[in-house]
Amino acid sequence: MKTSFKFKDIHSCDAVVLTCIDFRFWRETLEFVEKELDIKTFDFPSLPGAAKAINDCLSDGDLAFQCIGVPCELHHAKKIVIVNHEDCGAYGGSGKFDGDQDAEQKFHEEELWRAKAKLIDKYPGKEYILVYARLADEGEKIDFLKI
Repeated sequence: MKTSFKFKDIHSCDAVVLTCIDFRFWRETLEFVEKELDIKTFDFPSLPGAAKAINDCLSDGDLAFQCIGVPCELHHAKKIVIVNHEDCGAYGGSGKFDGDQDAEQKFHEEELWRAKAKLIDKYPGKEYILVYARLADEGEKIDFLKI
């Protein structure tokens, strides 16, 4: 199968969007980034826990830092978007919070802020967008909340 390549001779993008590997969220995350954040070109790495992957790094050479570094340095990404989500297995899932959705959200917000703090020294001139994907309507919908 052949398909047209719309990025011929283009080597830069608007952002890097780091997400969790969880298959349940990636399609909706792509839609959110493109429609709600109005970001059309972005690298889209995924690692378990997203912010957790950054927070667990021991050095700038770790994989999570590379997932941010390559888009920033090679593709000149101006924005860094980190998306954590509810019921993330990398963090132990929602069960870790005994059904307290607000406590779970607060925890993830803190994780996102920690990840930003870790990255900002290396990439101080970037725009950071922190997002929490929260399940809504009894798990039928996803609310993407900018933190």
